[in-house]
Amino acid sequence: MKESSQARGTRIAHRHCALFAALACLLSLVAHAAVGGESDLEAKVKAAYLFHLTKFVDWPTLPANEVRICVIGSETVGGMMGELSTRQVRNRPLKIEVDNLTNPAACQVLFIGRGDRRLAEILRQVRGNGVLTVSDQDSFTRQGGMVGFYQEGGKIKLEINPETARAVNLRISAKLLEVARTVP
Repeated sequence: MKESSQARGTRIAHRHCALFAALACLLSLVAHAAVGGESDLEAKVKAAYLFHLTKFVDWPTLPANEVRICVIGSETVGGMMGELSTRQVRNRPLKIEVDNLTNPAACQVLFIGRGDRRLAEILRQVRGNGVLTVSDQDSFTRQGGMVGFYQEGGKIKLEINPETARAVNLRISAKLLEVARTVP
């Protein structure tokens, strides 16, 4: 039996509410993240964000065999991502790659930690490839990145440049944009 448009709309609304509730829970964890150097808790929060971002972004095409989250410039975040490697994203296995990236453009999400000094080069490598770029480097979203982590009041928050994402046909959920600071 075919699902009515109203039932489909209700189902989608419930899914968005559940995702928004998960993000709100994540944000409450963030309140306890340490300010200063990258602690295990801070890295764990960033890793959780990277995983959950996959639920709030639509790619024009996803590989049929896996979803890749790649991490460079942060061993701590990379290590925390390893704990998520058995999960699934959009009915596909999650593959985590840390530091030894041969082709960053093959990632769906690419985290560039503040320890990596090749930001401009890496952004050039992935430009136009539909890679959601994320970083904790200062002014990342103003330098051509899509999602930046910043700290305010002891909390890790998100800054999003929706224009950069739209330029490569990535759609960021309105729910995510509501809880983030956007930059032009």
